[in-house]
Amino acid sequence: MRPENKPDGQRRSFIEEARRRQIIAATVEVISEVGYGNASLARIAEHAGISKGVISYHFDGKDELMSQVVIELFVAGAEFMVPTIVAAADQGPRAALHAYLESNLRFIDANKSYVAACADIVVNLRNADGSPTFGTVEGDREVIAPLVELLADGQRAGVFGDFDPTMLARLIRDSIDGVAQRAIREPDFDVRQYISHLTRVYDAATRKGDGR
Repeated sequence: MRPENKPDGQRRSFIEEARRRQIIAATVEVISEVGYGNASLARIAEHAGISKGVISYHFDGKDELMSQVVIELFVAGAEFMVPTIVAAADQGPRAALHAYLESNLRFIDANKSYVAACADIVVNLRNADGSPTFGTVEGDREVIAPLVELLADGQRAGVFGDFDPTMLARLIRDSIDGVAQRAIREPDFDVRQYISHLTRVYDAATRKGDGR
């Protein structure tokens, strides 16, 4: 019985969770080496030192495995970033925005290969009808929604100036999401310096007309 099909109340064991993490890690490494198109279950199993049957026990085929790789990254990213952003919010919207920028980029810097592999999955993974599994308009709106609210809160509090919160949120996400591939292509790319520059750029972009 596959773990997710167990009766309610029976959670995955520590060993099952560890095996899933091992498979996901192997998937990231294989995609990083040969790309999404060549990342077959057989290749992933060989890389992980397990049989294809072990993968099939935990994941219902390649598509589910790839989806879980992306989902796990989003969960890990949220666990890394949200506490920092929430803590900074006590100091006001501007501090929360700085924390949003810095925590996003620090997470990318610490997980470059994982982020790049997920970007490859997002571009290639399709539903049965050929539509993208990720990267939909609805999904993009969901991703930027907390940032839009952060920016709007800053405007309502009189801290931020006059701008379209949704448009600026999209610009910020593009500035963040573009870093992963650059960091992979350029080993000497200084993410920390990028954080400093990006923070100054959006600090200026959100200031009121009187310079405050």
